[in-house]
Amino acid sequence: MKKVMVVGASGVLGRLVCKELLRIFNNQVTLVVTDYKEDRGEKLAKSFNQEVIFQYLDITNKENISKVIKNIDIVIVVLKQQNPYIQKACIENNIICIDVTPFSDFAKKIQSLYQVTEKNEVGSIVMSGFFPGLSGLMVKEAVSNFQEVTEVNIGLLQNTNAEAGISGILDMLKIISQRVHYYEDDKIENISGFTTKRKMYFEQYNEKEVRLIDHAEKDFLRQKLKVEKINYWTSWNKNFFNKQISLLKKLGIINTIVKLNNNKFLSKIVKHNPTKNENAFLTVEVKGKIDNKDRIKTLTLSTFSDYHTTAMVTAVLAKVTVHKKIEGVVCPFEIIDLNELLSEINCKDIILKEFIK
Repeated sequence: MKKVMVVGASGVLGRLVCKELLRIFNNQVTLVVTDYKEDRGEKLAKSFNQEVIFQYLDITNKENISKVIKNIDIVIVVLKQQNPYIQKACIENNIICIDVTPFSDFAKKIQSLYQVTEKNEVGSIVMSGFFPGLSGLMVKEAVSNFQEVTEVNIGLLQNTNAEAGISGILDMLKIISQRVHYYEDDKIENISGFTTKRKMYFEQYNEKEVRLIDHAEKDFLRQKLKVEKINYWTSWNKNFFNKQISLLKKLGIINTIVKLNNNKFLSKIVKHNPTKNENAFLTVEVKGKIDNKDRIKTLTLSTFSDYHTTAMVTAVLAKVTVHKKIEGVVCPFEIIDLNELLSEINCKDIILKEFIK
């Protein structure tokens, strides 16, 4: 059986990734969980219905990392690193690594490792998950039968009740706080994130207002799919919450929260109610030519949880790497197709629809 290590297994997402690895691999996997708190890690390992191995891991200690990942087949990283020490150790030991980071600066650090080592025969998957990850796969599928693509818009409708954890909220606030290169007509404008608005179709909601944001996945898609004009949009399902976030951004409070990593402030305004749904939605809209006619294709996907879907996608990618040769730094859309992924996930609560006009 393959040995799969989850770094950051004690967090909300980490626990879900562990659960999905056991399901996707049909329990035919040796699961290793890590933590820098031994009591917490050992308790987590004992909480599963099958034998799970615990290993103490300090992500800032290179020697500890190299020692712990020996004899591991796949390493999944679901926490933040300032430096890609885990990826470096994986490259040196020919181990596949999968990371859920949504930020391009960290992905570029991983790419730099490959340039320094000149070793591309082992793969490192970045931006695994729902958004980014599944979003990129939807774009790849949506543009596949276009002769010419003039514009791609990707929209994420988030849920204020999502069990994302404080780190997930901080990630999104960091994305919202960044300026955006907006592609409109023949112009490229550099504008403030979460200010420009438009409406997009989302399943169950018809049209919802979303706001323009920057996103690291955009550059990878533009480079690999040869599509120049790609815009990312998001909002939450409650308009009042969107207005709150917009006001906090205008007042400069979001930048302060991100810089200070202010968990206490966020814990007061973000609450998860387990008795209520946390449905999330992705929409990809492509404009261009099909059979020499102007067309607009829309792919919509609804799911019961963005975090749980991230765990499912990540677990499937781990399974795929067992049978596919992965080399260098890649995104999920480069190693699997949308329909193959959804088939492996096998979840009736994730629904994909397509419209062309």
